[in-house]
Amino acid sequence: MKYHLTAVGVGPGDPELITLKGLRAIEQASLIFVPRSQDGEQSLALRIAEPWLNPERQRVIELPLPMTRQSDRLTAAWQAAARQIAASFAALPTDASSRGVYLLLGDPLLYGTFTYIWAALTECQPEIQIEILPGVTSFAAAAAQAQFVLGTTADRVAVLPASYETDTAALRRLLLEFDTVILMKVGPVLPQVVAALEALALLDSAVYAERVGMPEECLIQGQDILSLRNERRPYLSLLIVRKAKG
Repeated sequence: MKYHLTAVGVGPGDPELITLKGLRAIEQASLIFVPRSQDGEQSLALRIAEPWLNPERQRVIELPLPMTRQSDRLTAAWQAAARQIAASFAALPTDASSRGVYLLLGDPLLYGTFTYIWAALTECQPEIQIEILPGVTSFAAAAAQAQFVLGTTADRVAVLPASYETDTAALRRLLLEFDTVILMKVGPVLPQVVAALEALALLDSAVYAERVGMPEECLIQGQDILSLRNERRPYLSLLIVRKAKG
């Protein structure tokens, strides 16, 4: 039996932002693989896709992944996830669909866990056929919701992990080079980023977003962002800032 695994970007939060092609892949799958942080929090990707799942004929497999930068722990987790995916396919009954999906937030190829599991899966089970379906990114959804222009004509746009661009000097350098800067996974370093924006007088040109499209969505613009400077916010939050136009 040939096995097919499709990585489906389910978007930022609204189940209706899953693409039609992604939805068809989900409906055709027997196995639903979802990443889950080891802190016990429910998989957000699973929560988004739940309205489209059929528990009577589909099995959900959660793959525990640590929220850490320790490369040895991450590598071990990716390899374990790949082995679990392979074993789940091998255990399928003969009358079941040979298709599975790996669900993840946003787009599979932008800061997604799938790229690492894909590499591990290629090593341990190269016969599994892989397909990748793009998804709506969190920053595209946040910009649309806030009616915040990401770029026009020749504007240059940068997408970066926030943890490496936290101080005033770093943001000033980026905004000399780019018209719009999108800082992903900003939660852990939000106080430093907010302080830098305040120092550069850029709060009025910024928008903060978390869990866009979910009931607990949080979207804050302008000077109101200062209210977040002493708060602990979700890891998967973002901040978009545009260069002031003179």
